[in-house]
Amino acid sequence: MAKKGGLFTMLLGAVAGAAAVFFSKEENRDKAKEILDKAKVEVTKAGKEIKKAVKEATNQPAKTK
Repeated sequence: MAKKGGLFTMLLGAVAGAAAVFFSKEENRDKAKEILDKAKVEVTKAGKEIKKAVKEATNQPAKTK
């Protein structure tokens, strides 16, 4: 007996199909690459800021009540 996929499987298929149509055009792939490159820069910048904040927080003495 086949396992019922349900709504999630249908939505996943629709998203995969939409992505395939979107990325079939070279223009869209180029746009997506530009956005991903910008996002990578922002994530790297945010990661550095988080590391700096953690380092500063760990170097401060613990506050007592």
